[in-house]
Amino acid sequence: MRLLNEVRRKSFHLFGIIVPIGYYFAPDRIGRRVLLVMTILALGIEVVRLNNPKARTLFYYIFGKMVREHERFNLLGSTYVLLTCLLCAWAFWRPIAIVSMAFLVVGDGLAAIVGRSIGRHRVFGKTIEGSLACFLACVLVAWAYPGDPFTWRMILGGALAATIFELVPIPLDDNLRISLSAGFTMTLLR
Repeated sequence: MRLLNEVRRKSFHLFGIIVPIGYYFAPDRIGRRVLLVMTILALGIEVVRLNNPKARTLFYYIFGKMVREHERFNLLGSTYVLLTCLLCAWAFWRPIAIVSMAFLVVGDGLAAIVGRSIGRHRVFGKTIEGSLACFLACVLVAWAYPGDPFTWRMILGGALAATIFELVPIPLDDNLRISLSAGFTMTLLR
């Protein structure tokens, strides 16, 4: 049952690929503004969810099986995803921002699905198999980016940073760590 809930949650997470794809196709100013509005809306929903018992009850009735225990009284992972995408859009060169966003959505999503379904070798409470899936997914995402703006050094460095920051048990939400670490790494290796 736990695996089914995680697959549901990560399927929703993988649906988030529309954010970097949408940002790719939108003019830069419009893409940033849309991300800002989406983030503000998500934060507004969070404020209502966290402070209004009726709204919280309705929210958990609809999404309860996808919410992790630590999110019950804190920000949801989806809000962190939007916040991170917004930060990437403002902090990095556009191709790096888009790929960093996709690393989060695809790499983190596949790490969880693979790790929970076939992972056997644990490190820091996660699995080597999940980490390998994250790394390979990130490499493929950057390699497939149209126009070939990335060197192999940037691709491998960014994918490795995303994978390490997905794996390590530091208290900052991994939805913030993955994209930002990959984006900064690729910027340094550019």
